Amino acid sequence: MKKSILFLINGLGVEKAGSYSISIDQCMPQLCRIKETSFFTTAIINSLEYRSAYEAFFLGDTYRRELDYIRDNILGDNLTNNPTYNSLKNYLSNPTSRLHVFVEPSNDRVVEEVNSLVKSLGLGDKREVYLHLLLTQQTTSEYQKLVKTINYIKYHLASCITVGFIMGKEILPTTLTKDDYDMAKRLFYYCSVERWSDTEQKFRDLSNSNVRPCEAPGFTATNSCSFKNGDAILFFNTKRTSYDSIIKSIVDQEQEVFKTESVSLPIFSLIHLDTQYDIPCFAESIYYENNMAHMLEKANKKALIVSEERNIRLVNFLANGLNYVNNPRIQFMKLDEGYLSNAENIRTLIDQSEFDFIIFDFHMDVSKTINDLKAQLSRIDVILGYISEVCVNKHSLLITSLYGIKKTLPLAQYNGEMVTIDYEMQIPIFFFDYTYPRSKYGLRPGETNDILHTALRCIWDTKDVDTLIYMKGILNNLFGKK
Repeated sequence: MKKSILFLINGLGVEKAGSYSISIDQCMPQLCRIKETSFFTTAIINSLEYRSAYEAFFLGDTYRRELDYIRDNILGDNLTNNPTYNSLKNYLSNPTSRLHVFVEPSNDRVVEEVNSLVKSLGLGDKREVYLHLLLTQQTTSEYQKLVKTINYIKYHLASCITVGFIMGKEILPTTLTKDDYDMAKRLFYYCSVERWSDTEQKFRDLSNSNVRPCEAPGFTATNSCSFKNGDAILFFNTKRTSYDSIIKSIVDQEQEVFKTESVSLPIFSLIHLDTQYDIPCFAESIYYENNMAHMLEKANKKALIVSEERNIRLVNFLANGLNYVNNPRIQFMKLDEGYLSNAENIRTLIDQSEFDFIIFDFHMDVSKTINDLKAQLSRIDVILGYISEVCVNKHSLLITSLYGIKKTLPLAQYNGEMVTIDYEMQIPIFFFDYTYPRSKYGLRPGETNDILHTALRCIWDTKDVDTLIYMKGILNNLFGKK
């Protein structure tokens, strides 16, 4: 039975200009042999952040899919009988109440859904509504895209909506100090922070200072967007990562700021928030139809993920569409380099197991020195060699990474010279499948989720998912996808 094997060397990437050069061919002779003789390559745009890269792999563009779900299942006619929506609408019937909407601006389409919701509330053009932007992007390279997204949002907002706070999602730590509370108070309650109507220039300054968007200090685009007693707060397309710090920094200071016991600043969310606070929501969860578990069920396949023990819980959560479940179609095996360094163990694992799809999930360890990193790549290469031998003329094999790395570390324990490895934006993909000869097929660039689709398409005859594989030739390239 043909199987599909995905071998991940996470952190591996294409060196950017100025990066310290590690000779992959010297460290990984098996990979060198494979790419020179049997595989063809392409590159894919990627990020440095572990969680977001895995989320993109297992779920695809979750923001786009969330917006589709919000439009089709939460907004519009679905609002009529939604008790949380009706509670918010009744509260805002007070003409002095203003609305604050927190949004993660990772897709410019979000403005359409925000406009739709605000219009449904019937507040009128003179009611003040503020859109606050929570930046979750993990790399400075994202600022260029952020500029375009936020400019689009500003231009297409309804006339009654004004952009207010702009802040990094991670500026507040898990445990808040007095300084953290003071910073949040200045931002949320007094607007006594920097004001930048020209967000493009502000982002340029942050990028030049190497401040990641998710850590950007809060600033405002207007002077009048602070919270007032009687206002309402709504978290819109917010991810399922903890919001405790932000909410705690708001609710803990209400009475102190407003200097009254009769404080009214209710908080709502469109989608259930990951928080210890009881925040009423319009919808408990979103169903991600593109998740790996759903695709395996449609294909009637089983998968094994060989991963470090500390990553298994997260990988299971993402692979099952942001759900912690024990799925019989997805099994896990603790990554043990000693066990995998035995050729017979590899053959048994692949050829004699019940699994159709196997993912080997390795990570480049850069916590010590360059020499440590090279040694680890050499160990990984031995395992890769055994896997490739099993796959020849039998199985499909994809070798790639889900994210790059950018780290500064010493050359060796005895040589403290510091160098920077920068694999920030592109990663290679090496592919082999005896049913796709190099003379007839190639790989096109794509998104991280397309790697998953491609691996599944090699063992699943379906037109439902796209693939990086294409048939060579002008007409096939223009009009056809295999």
